[in-house]
Amino acid sequence: MTDDPFSLSLPEGWTVELDVDASVDDPRSQVVYESPDSRFRVTITEFSRGLTLYWWVDIFARAGGEWHRRETGLGDSFRDPEAVAAAAQDALDRLGGSLESELESFAND
Repeated sequence: MTDDPFSLSLPEGWTVELDVDASVDDPRSQVVYESPDSRFRVTITEFSRGLTLYWWVDIFARAGGEWHRRETGLGDSFRDPEAVAAAAQDALDRLGGSLESELESFAND
């Protein structure tokens, strides 16, 4: 298990991975939180524009063997690491605390 750079409280069974793409044209990194059944992901993507660092949070659901984006950016590109951590924690809490039927509905939207 990878150390979580945002120190979020993960729902039971969820994992965290760091995915770094150090390309010169698109330097960014991503933290991926994945549900125990590999059906849902919450990602925090870090990127820079000029000298400014930004993050955004996305939610993905797995269907037909592929990841499909269900929510993008959760409404904002964040410049404050505490704000992005709060948005990601909210997403994890929603997904980790939902009933199976709610998750199924979320995946099929």
